[in-house]
Amino acid sequence: MKRTFIFIAFFLLLSSKAFSQSNIELLETALENYAAVYPWEKIYLHTDKPNYFLNDTIWFKAYGTLEVDSKKIYPTLSVPLYVDLIDSRFDRNIKRAIVKMEEGRGMGDIVLPRDLEPGIYTLRAYTNWMHNFGEKAFFTKDIYIGEVGDGWNLPNFEPQFHIGFYPEGGNLVAGTENLIGFKATDEFGKGLDVTGVILNSQGDQIQQFESDYLGMGTVKFTPEKDQKYEVLVSAKNQTPKKFDLGVIAEEGHLLQIDGLSNDKQLDIKVFHNTSELPRELYLIAMHKGVVAWRDQINLSGNETSFTIPKDIFQSGLHKFSLMDGETRILAERLVFLFPQQAGHALFKTNKETFQPKEQVQLDIQVQDLAGRGLSGDFSVSVLDGDQVFYPEKTQNIFTYFLLDSEVRGEIENPAYYFDPNQKEAERHLDNLLLTQGWRRFDWSDLAKLQSLPNFNIEPGLSVSGKVEGSGKREISEPKLLTLMVRHPFEEPMFYNGETDSLGNFSFTGLDFEDSVTVFIQAFEVKEKRRRSREVKENEIRILPPRIPFIGERTYTSFSPNPDFRDENDYLVTVRETKSLMEQFQINREIELGEVTIVGRRSQMIPDKRTIQYQDAPDAKLEITEEFYYFSNVFQLLRGRFPGVDVRGDVISLNPFPVVLIRGGRITGAGGLAGATFLLNGAPVQPETLAALPVPEIERIDILRGLSKGAVFGNDGGGGIVHVLTKSGNPNRDFTDEEVKGNAVSEVMGYSVVREFYEPPVVPTINSPFAVDYRSTIYWNPKVETDQEGKGKISFRLTEGSPMVRVILEGLTEAGDPIFGMHTFQVSDTSIRQLSN
Repeated sequence: MKRTFIFIAFFLLLSSKAFSQSNIELLETALENYAAVYPWEKIYLHTDKPNYFLNDTIWFKAYGTLEVDSKKIYPTLSVPLYVDLIDSRFDRNIKRAIVKMEEGRGMGDIVLPRDLEPGIYTLRAYTNWMHNFGEKAFFTKDIYIGEVGDGWNLPNFEPQFHIGFYPEGGNLVAGTENLIGFKATDEFGKGLDVTGVILNSQGDQIQQFESDYLGMGTVKFTPEKDQKYEVLVSAKNQTPKKFDLGVIAEEGHLLQIDGLSNDKQLDIKVFHNTSELPRELYLIAMHKGVVAWRDQINLSGNETSFTIPKDIFQSGLHKFSLMDGETRILAERLVFLFPQQAGHALFKTNKETFQPKEQVQLDIQVQDLAGRGLSGDFSVSVLDGDQVFYPEKTQNIFTYFLLDSEVRGEIENPAYYFDPNQKEAERHLDNLLLTQGWRRFDWSDLAKLQSLPNFNIEPGLSVSGKVEGSGKREISEPKLLTLMVRHPFEEPMFYNGETDSLGNFSFTGLDFEDSVTVFIQAFEVKEKRRRSREVKENEIRILPPRIPFIGERTYTSFSPNPDFRDENDYLVTVRETKSLMEQFQINREIELGEVTIVGRRSQMIPDKRTIQYQDAPDAKLEITEEFYYFSNVFQLLRGRFPGVDVRGDVISLNPFPVVLIRGGRITGAGGLAGATFLLNGAPVQPETLAALPVPEIERIDILRGLSKGAVFGNDGGGGIVHVLTKSGNPNRDFTDEEVKGNAVSEVMGYSVVREFYEPPVVPTINSPFAVDYRSTIYWNPKVETDQEGKGKISFRLTEGSPMVRVILEGLTEAGDPIFGMHTFQVSDTSIRQLSN
């Protein structure tokens, strides 16, 4: 292992007591600061199924946590969560959803495109904060999308294998017995059974070994200095290969930790054969990014052994580091303690026998290991187990939060390591930790404390970009900004801001759904002849959303299903029914399909915004480019219409000006109520009009009191100022020329949360015609348990007689992940309780 030295000089500024602290104490302080400044964020998606069919919908619930210390798990503060469906085979992003996270929870769905080809795809979820740590922090899940009854396998590549050797502690030290972990993998990164032999420089066989589980295992041997070792490895149906065992250090340190031999304690051995004994030697244990335990090691000879009680540690992954007084890393080891869930879920149906289409009442109780109830927030999916292949050793919320998100690389069959029925699971987990490093932290990460994070925790959606001078020149001073967000079915929202000195801007904390149009205007206020005017001689670039690179997938964690069930009677019926329904839908679309006529319309669409006065105002002003330098409507109105008086400050708008129209009534305090304001036919407050960018305005209509304004009743008594925008015109020509100082873009908002569809018991006249063979029988992302851990769901079975699988995932109130599964068989006569 290459020695790592941690330079801690810059940490002296982190504590007022720095001069009285030792280097180890300074390091512990630095780790606490790093965990506070760069908390580790985890995102997990519970999907309704592990694999999908063509034209299906992916339903999911997102769980997000933020780990600031080892004492408590907090819900993530990130609000936007970006979920991508990607095809890594062709480096393309197929579909994206932006989920709004509230208190660390969010839900959504992705409707699969109709033209999708069968194959392996990847779901990827991440936040803006996760970019500080790279793709290792992202959540990823491989899924297969294909036809009902299909089996699937990995792509056909030329068979090959690789093996890596990982000395315990990180070093191969001559003259003492070393424990070496190894892992053999195939071309997809999946474990491969191998046998091997260690050869010295003369070609003599030193030690034989063979893999244990998924290509992993351990081998012990004592290397000699001045020897070079190779390993001859054989795998089934492949040509044997030779691999270099690694560099043998003449001097070094060994850290050996045995957590398997004793349930109560860790047996630890520290060895060295260096010429000089370190004056100080420390062993520290890190958990969730901070120091969980540390002690000084007394090493008088070449080795020392001691024990540590296990009960002083929390459940989960711990990284033990051996270092000297100068914080040089000498050896490291990963250890997983107490590999079991904090609780479990119990299920009970309301009756013992069910028939197809019957209603099921399912009681749920979540308990801790002592049988006490656990309150929490969960999601439940009920699947047709005959249609949906479910690999029971696959990743779930418990394995992800405690293992997958902590260990570098993908993990094959992660649920196996926590199966209480697997007697060797804990030993195999220890082998896994010998071969895969810690994902969340590297000692070099401490250097990040010298600067602020590059990516912030987003409190909402954002629109970012850059303002440049004419000809894309750098600007010399900050520019003022106005942002308008226009939703097709809602009133526009307005925001004001300012660029930095380089022209960069970012509007953050925005909140809108679906795709919207954003309009940004940049300007500066200049004084000329004692009058203020706005100058908009700038160019604006709105930056596209940041989409991470799509790299190649190894499919290590993906579970193949080579079983093609083409002759299964039930699946044949399901497949034929599904095909019939899809053809029926296609025929309806053809029958009712849209007919598009290319050409210009001969009649304009009636503009309903002005229908109340027959599009014949008393006066109007068409807004052309010569008016774009005005900052707001009130500046524009002043002096433009005879008999229209704008009173007040039209620059600062504090308070908002009042518009008095001759012939209109004067009411209110001080007698200045003024005219009524309309925006595209709807009444609005003056602050709404004040924030409207002038280039977005098409025209302004004036209706005088007691004439055409009377059609609005009392509201029209003081006259009407009606502002009509370009985007509100049904006959707008969208080939508008670009205007300086302005930018328009389509921006994606939060995905609308939809409800899972369940067919009605008695179809209504508007219900779609369909035979109910849904693969997802029920999906509920909002299942809560009370203080006794109790919850309840109700769902109706489909028309089939499948094996039904119920899957529960979620977090307790304390933030502990819980996974539970229950299965039963539906038939006309009985129900067989298969598991609890």
